[in-house]
Formats: sequence, structure tokens, C-alpha cells
Amino acid sequence: MRIDPRSLRYRSLVVVVAVIVLPLFWVWAAGTLEAGTNAALERSLRRALEEGSAALEAGDALLGVAKRHQVRLRLIDADGRILEDHDHGERAPLLGPMADLFYGPRGAPSLSGFDRALPPVAERGEVGQATGQAVVRCEVAAQGRLRVCSAARRGADGRIVHAMRGSRRLVRSLYDDRFQLTALTLWVLVIGVSMALWIGWRMVGPIEQLRDQVVERTRGTVSAGPVHLPRRDELGELAEAFNELLRALERRNRSNAAFVADLAHELKNPVAAVRMAADSMALDRPVDGARRARLHRVLEDSAARMQVVVERFLELARAEAGLPDVQREFLDVTAMIHGLVVPLDSDPRYAEVDFVVEGEPIMLWAAAERLETALRNLLANAAHFASPDGTVRIVVQVVAPEVSIQVQDTGPGIPDADRVRIFERYFTTREGGTGLGLPLTKAIVEAHGGRVEVVSPAGATGACFCVWLPLGSHTP
Repeated sequence: MRIDPRSLRYRSLVVVVAVIVLPLFWVWAAGTLEAGTNAALERSLRRALEEGSAALEAGDALLGVAKRHQVRLRLIDADGRILEDHDHGERAPLLGPMADLFYGPRGAPSLSGFDRALPPVAERGEVGQATGQAVVRCEVAAQGRLRVCSAARRGADGRIVHAMRGSRRLVRSLYDDRFQLTALTLWVLVIGVSMALWIGWRMVGPIEQLRDQVVERTRGTVSAGPVHLPRRDELGELAEAFNELLRALERRNRSNAAFVADLAHELKNPVAAVRMAADSMALDRPVDGARRARLHRVLEDSAARMQVVVERFLELARAEAGLPDVQREFLDVTAMIHGLVVPLDSDPRYAEVDFVVEGEPIMLWAAAERLETALRNLLANAAHFASPDGTVRIVVQVVAPEVSIQVQDTGPGIPDADRVRIFERYFTTREGGTGLGLPLTKAIVEAHGGRVEVVSPAGATGACFCVWLPLGSHTP
């Protein structure tokens, strides 16, 4: 089997091995570095004793030396009495109070605690052996968790400078058990690698199966059939997400096919008229004034019809695609509606219709021209169906977390059978209507992240088209 370093199986195996083996390397490295730690402690104590002796000869105290070298420094006279004691050999743990958790129930070892358990300073071995040269003695205490070095040096006047410094050995204390840890690591490594391979088989295998099914659907005739991965975990949810995507693509394909069919249907009549005019012109008959006028009218009407159809379809296609690359801006939707009502109010067809706009100014982030088209369609539709002396009421308000734009009319209402098809392309009950206005309105509203609904209770007069837009988009 070829090993691919980029595969999830390989990476999961490397992670498992690293997690298991690196702690053992850390323990072995701690033992290797221990010799360097011991040498550093000894050097620090020797320098502290030399500087301490020089300070005594100069008549200075030992405090500065203790701070500088971070040691506990004492001055003992010839009778064994402690003249000075400066304790700066206890450094705070790197993790502060949390360090106690890593040292077990007895907590982190301390140099001061170790010192209290020893005999008086004057009775210690390094003090009894002190000469003009530093005598250093190191030992491991607290069950291997603390290494302590002590040193003493006798001055010419008989006084002794005594220094102590310790180093905690959290990891280094495990070095004594390194062989047992190695054996344990090998056993854990075998189990860990086996689990990593099993996890890789359980996780990567289904992913590869899902990949193969998806790739298979792109070969030859592209298929939107569902993928099959009978699992109840996250991989099963991933397969279901793929199926939802495939279903959405299938719906879009059907919509595109219907879109093209509708466009071809709408263009059929004007194209036929143009063909008829062309055939008529191809005849040997002279094109007199009346015939020329008739052919001109046919060509002009057909061209205008095709232009309207193409423009409407392009506009609908852009809206259904989410209005990509359309510039948006902050606009007052209430002011926009007032502006749309003015030409409708002066239109002779709606002379007896009363338009009422209610609502405070509300700013929306929208494509102004497209949103204006959607609202104009709703207003014109409501004005057309409002009864004589009827009313079209537009209410704009914030209904958190959305903005509501309600367009209500006092017309005959919408039958249940028509209401379910009201947003279908080319469905219209309006004389002279194209059946594209409401589908275009729906597409534009959805491109703004909103939705449009229609309410027309059975037996009641009037209908209400309600546009909902996200409230979050209305604040600059």
C-alpha cells in the first residue's frame, strides 16, 4: 500500500506516535541535561562564595551577593553562631500555585523545607570541612524531586560563608524509571498505532466512499442522484448535506430548463411573425404603401415584443441568481414607497383608488432600482384589483428581527387555487398581464435575504402581500 504523507490516515498515525513517544524523549532528554544542571549549580555556588568572601573583606553585607546569584547565603562565626542569613535561593515555580498539582499530594518540594530538616548549619559536613577553598556537596532529596547543592568557605578571620541552592526535578525524577517508562511506551505505542489505523479505517474509508460516489456522478451524463452512506454520525450528516446540495442542483436544473422553455415559448410568436414578414417581402409582388406599412408594423411589434421578453427574462434571471455585481446602497424604503405612489395616484386607471402609506423612515441596504421594481409590481397589482372607490394601504414597520412591508387592497381577494400558483412564471389572472411581475418580485426580495408572502382568507375581501427583509440590513 502506497503511503501518502498528505492523507488523513498518515497524519493521524504520525500524531498518535508523536503523542506517545515524545514524553519518553522528554524524560530521556531531562536525564541528559541533568549533568549540565549540576555543573551550573556548582558554578553558581562557587562564584557566590568568592564574591561573598570578597564582600566580607571589604566590610560589605552579603545581601547583594545572595540576590545576584539567587542563593541562600549565611555567615557563621567561629563559635557556630549565624551572623547573617539571606534567603534568596527559592525561586517561584514557573506555573505558580498550579505547580503543586504536578508534584502530587505533597506539593512541590522547597529548599527551605529541606533546610529545616537538616542539622544546624554549624554541624553540617561541608561546614566542618570548610577551608580557604569552596567545598561543594550536592544531593537529591524529596524522593528525587529536588536537587540541592551546599557549599562553604572559611575566611582568614575564621568566619564561614555558607551557600545553598536547589533545583526542582519534576521531569528529571522520572529519569530513574526510564526503562520502565520505555517498556510502557512500547506497549502503549502498539495499542495507539492499532487504534490510529482503526480510526483511519472508520473515518477515512467512508470519506473515500463518499468521494467516489460524488466523482462517479460527474462522469458521462451528470447525475444528481443521492449518495448512499448509511451512518448516523457526522459522516452520515455530511452525506445528507451532499444529498441536499444535489437536490438543490436538481431543482435549479429543472428551473433552468423551464426558464429556457418559457423563453422559447414567448419568442415563438414574434419570431413567427418576423419569418412571415420576411417571406412576404421575398415574393415578387411590389411593396406598395399599405403593404409596406403593414409589414413595418408587424416587424416593429415583433421586435418590441422580443425586446420586452428578453429584458424581462434577463432581469428575472439576475434576480434569481441573487443580483450579483449589482451596486447596493442605504435608502429610505418608506420614502421610496411614497415616490412610487405618486405616479400611480395620478394614473387615470386608478383615479378612484385611495393610496395610504403608513410608517416611519427605515433605512435599508438594498439595490435601489431592483427593490423599486419589486415594490412597484406589488403596488400596481394591488391598484389593479382594488375595487372602485377602494383603498391600497401600505404599512412599513419594524417587526424584530425583520422589517415588514405590507401592501393591502380591498379587492375581491385571491381564490385558494390561484394563491398557491401566484408566484409561478406566466400565471396571471390579470387581463393583459405577462405573468412575470410577481415571480420577479419574489426573486428580488429573496436576493435581498428576505421573503414575500400573500394572505387572502377565504370568504374575505382583499389580499395582503407582505415583504419581509432582515432587520440587520437596515442600520448603516
